[in-house]
Amino acid sequence: MPNKIVFIGGMGRSGTHYLGRILGEHPKTILRLESKFTFKSITQYVVFRGERHRLLVWLALAYLKIKSMLTQKQLIEKTHPAIWIKDKVDFISPEAKWICVVRDPYQAIASMKKHAGVQAWYDRVSLSEHNDFLGITAQNVSQFGQLSLVQKGAFKWIAHMNQMEQIKNDSPDRVLIVHFDDLVQRQAQTLNEVFQFLDLSPIEPREKGNAKTLRKKQALKPAEVNEIDEILRSHNRAEWMKSRPEE
Repeated sequence: MPNKIVFIGGMGRSGTHYLGRILGEHPKTILRLESKFTFKSITQYVVFRGERHRLLVWLALAYLKIKSMLTQKQLIEKTHPAIWIKDKVDFISPEAKWICVVRDPYQAIASMKKHAGVQAWYDRVSLSEHNDFLGITAQNVSQFGQLSLVQKGAFKWIAHMNQMEQIKNDSPDRVLIVHFDDLVQRQAQTLNEVFQFLDLSPIEPREKGNAKTLRKKQALKPAEVNEIDEILRSHNRAEWMKSRPEE
């Protein structure tokens, strides 16, 4: 059966909205950009894992499957936390494809610092319990609540990177990982790879990359950069330190 559903996933503040809008310009796609029912149902389940949320997430995935069957176009579901429920998506829609957007940790965390909605999760969720979405692990749970916002963001970034790499390893032919910097700086070439992955003819989108978004990390303080560095080193992600803000 040909693919009809595409999930755009990744950590928040990483460019998933940007990619979604671009794909939504294609004449053979239907964009669902954080559509209320599916986005809320999936996100609430990923974060809280309650029984009520379990039922809603299955309903949301069944709804998407039915929607995809009623159109000849590809359904682009921009619900970035869906990477955490790929097993459930595979049960309902085993043909679904995934595009995960990666942004360097300094850019992603600098953007996260300015976004009240992202910060609000730390007030709504217990910080003394394991939570994959927030990057709370058995190793850091005892001190997570006392960490700075930047440190919390670094652990969240690590968790999302691990998850994206895991689903890529699980389904290499159905998961494509793209880098936000490439979408901005090498838009045409990067989008050609995306369109080829989705079996879509290339288009030249109206929306272009904004180079200013690549300079957000310059707002990080030196002490904050050092906090990110330390967590990257301790989790074997030191290669990303090449993306440190210029001093």
